[in-house]
Amino acid sequence: MKKLTAVLMVTAMLSSALSGCAGAGRQTEVTVAAAKEGKDLSAMVWQGTVEALSSVDIIPAASGKVTQIMAKEGDHVEAGAALFQIDNQDASLQLEQAKAGYQAAQASFNSAQKANQQNTVVKPAQISFTTASDNFNRIKVLYASGDVSQTDYEAAKAQMDVAQVQLQAAQNNQTTTCEVTKAQLESAKAALDIAQKRYDDCVVVSPIKGLVTKISVEAGQTVSPQIKAATVIDDRGKKVEIKVADIDIDQIKAGTEVNVNLQTLGESLKGSISDISAVSDSQTGMFDVTVSLEEESTNSAIGLMADIRIADNKEGNSVYIPAKSVQSDDSGTYVYKVSDNSAVKASVTLGKKKNAYIEVTNGLTTGDLVILQSSKPLTDGEKISILTVKQQDKTEKGEI
Repeated sequence: MKKLTAVLMVTAMLSSALSGCAGAGRQTEVTVAAAKEGKDLSAMVWQGTVEALSSVDIIPAASGKVTQIMAKEGDHVEAGAALFQIDNQDASLQLEQAKAGYQAAQASFNSAQKANQQNTVVKPAQISFTTASDNFNRIKVLYASGDVSQTDYEAAKAQMDVAQVQLQAAQNNQTTTCEVTKAQLESAKAALDIAQKRYDDCVVVSPIKGLVTKISVEAGQTVSPQIKAATVIDDRGKKVEIKVADIDIDQIKAGTEVNVNLQTLGESLKGSISDISAVSDSQTGMFDVTVSLEEESTNSAIGLMADIRIADNKEGNSVYIPAKSVQSDDSGTYVYKVSDNSAVKASVTLGKKKNAYIEVTNGLTTGDLVILQSSKPLTDGEKISILTVKQQDKTEKGEI
């Protein structure tokens, strides 16, 4: 009945407008469109499944036989909590061996460091070189005065040269020993760390705080890094993934509030848009949108279907007009609508934009004719001649 009334109003206005144009040869010629009802975006409903914020499949890093199960499905666990134990006998022996190797390397390094600090190796060579050098200097003076032979002079010099080479060798050996023992210590530490990790990996733990939803192993079963052994979800918050058409995506943004209806539980929760994919799916043209739930359900709710609706939902339809009919100046936003064969400037309040159309929340009613194009700039109240009435087929089909 409402649509029929609107159609009759439009027909009457058109008849009046067209009849008035017969004698108005110089009137401004315009193209108009009728304000139509359309389904508001806030009335749209998207569906998705409630999911945990994150879900982690746990795969053991070690191979071996399961000796003990420490957690069960439905347990809430802390990050690092043990889920099950793998036989660690071999890993324990390897760890003890690595510890012994590290202790031996540490002792060697400490000994080399002490020798370096005390000059244990270099000091005797330093004394020998000092003695030989002093003796050569004494012989050199005597040789210059002719009191010793050239043979004695050359022998003293050779003795000093040998002592110098031995000193350099002792210094190099002391430095090399420190470097070698340091490298051996670092290698032993790496071996110890590897052995410790192998031992620690025999206890499979939860990497996150959350709910254990699956334990897929049993005591006595042999596991390996190829087996998914458990699943833990982060249930401190929940989300719903939905798909939004490209024609609607510009109407939502991060932070937009939504209502989440869990029909199975008969509950309504609050939520908000937390993420919008940057590009649409190349095949479907849909955007992936994530809704974060802001209220805890009295039940888990994970796995349930949810209806998502924009929070500022309105009852009934909205009035839409082509966006290009809207103008603005210092006084605000307005359109020219047809009244008694004249263009009347009408202030409007705008809502959401959808495709080439825009919602009018105040200033127009269904059936009002708005001017899209004119043969010259319009002034308020001037007479017009309607050439064309643009049809909004998409509105009739409920697509706006």
